[in-house]
Amino acid sequence: MTRWQAAGIHLGISAIVATLIMGVLLFVWYPSVYFTAMGGQQLVYLLVGVDVVLGPLITLIIYRHGKKGLKTDLAIIGMLQAAALAYGVSIAGQARPVYTAFVVDRFEVAAANDIDEEELEKVKNPEYKVLPWTGPRLVGALKPTDPDEQFRIMSAFALGKDLQHYPQLYVPYTQVAADVAAHAQPLSTLRRLNPDRGAEIDAFLRKNQVTEPDVGFLPIKTRRAAYTVIVNKKGDILGMLETTPW
Repeated sequence: MTRWQAAGIHLGISAIVATLIMGVLLFVWYPSVYFTAMGGQQLVYLLVGVDVVLGPLITLIIYRHGKKGLKTDLAIIGMLQAAALAYGVSIAGQARPVYTAFVVDRFEVAAANDIDEEELEKVKNPEYKVLPWTGPRLVGALKPTDPDEQFRIMSAFALGKDLQHYPQLYVPYTQVAADVAAHAQPLSTLRRLNPDRGAEIDAFLRKNQVTEPDVGFLPIKTRRAAYTVIVNKKGDILGMLETTPW
C-alpha cells in the first residue's frame, strides 16, 4: 500500500465518522437556527480540521510500507485523533441548547452548561429534572413567588443568570402561550428592522401558508446572537428567522 492509499483510507473513515457526528449536531442537538446562534460553526472547524484533515495528513507524511514501528505510529495517530474528536463532541454536548424558555416578553435559550446541578435538584416536576439530549424543549419560565427566591435570583442577574437558568421555575409552554401571543410584535416592525430581508420574510409566510396579519414576532436570545421567533395568534411557534429583533 502506498502512502497515498493509506491516507485515502484514513480520510474516508474520518469523513464517515465526521458525517455521522455532524448529523447529530445539525438535526438533534443544534436544529434549525440554533446551529449558527449557538456557535456551531466552530464545532465544524474542529471536526474538519482535526478529524478529516489533520489525521489523514499525518498518515500521508509518516506512512512508508515496511517502516519499523509503523503500526505503533498509526495507532498513536488514531488515539490522538479519537481523543481530540471526543473532546470536541464533549464540548458540543455541554454547550447544546436544552431549553427554549419564554421569559416575560422574549424567548431565551439555556444551554446544558448554563444550568447548575444544584438548581436541578430543586426541580419538583420530573419532566425538567433531567436535561434533554434530543434537542431543545419549549417551556415557559415564571417569576418565583417566594420573596427569598426572588431576591436570590435577582442577585444572580448581575452574573448573567436569568429565569431560564432555573428549571424549578419551568412550566409547560401551553401555560404561557397566551402571553406569547400578547407580546408578539407585528411583522411590519420586523421588516423595518431588517429592510434587506423582506424576501426571506415573504418566503417564510408562503412556506407556512399564513398571511402577515395572522402572525407576529418575538426576540430569541442566545449567548452569541439574537434572532426572531415567528408565532401565530395562539402563541404557537411557526419557526425562526436569522433576522435582528431590535
